[in-house]
Amino acid sequence: MTSGDVYRGSCLCGNIRFEIAGKLGPFGFCHCTTCRKASGTAFTANSSVQRADVRFLSGEETIRRYESSPGKYRCFCPNCGSPIYKEADDTPGVIRIRLGILDTDVGAKPQAHAFWGEKADWYDDPGGMPVYEAWAPVLKGK
Repeated sequence: MTSGDVYRGSCLCGNIRFEIAGKLGPFGFCHCTTCRKASGTAFTANSSVQRADVRFLSGEETIRRYESSPGKYRCFCPNCGSPIYKEADDTPGVIRIRLGILDTDVGAKPQAHAFWGEKADWYDDPGGMPVYEAWAPVLKGK
C-alpha cells in the first residue's frame, strides 16, 4: 500500500470497525504461548501502529481488555471474541493490531518468527524466514 492508503478492519460480527490512516510496522509471526492461547492457533500476525492513526467507526466503547501479563492487555470484541489489538504500558501510543482482522490487503510479507522456542509442537515450517527465541529485532518496532 502507498502512504496515502487507509487500512480497514472489523471483527467477525461487525460490531467493531476501524480505519488505520498510518503506516503498518514490520510484522512477523509470534509463537509465544500467550499469543497462541489468545488466537487459538499456532501463531499470531501482529503489526505495530500508532494509536493516533487508528479511528474507530463503530464499537470502540464495547472493546474489552484482558491483562494477560503485567502491563500487557489483549483487547477483543465482547460479542464474537475476535482479537483486535494488544497494548502495553511500556509502549504508550502504540498498539499491536491483529492483521487477521484487516479487510484490506496488508501489502507486505512477514519478516520473521518470534518466540520459536514456544511454538506449538505440531508446527515446524518456518517457510524460509529467520526464527528467534525471543523478539525478532526487526519486529520490535515501537
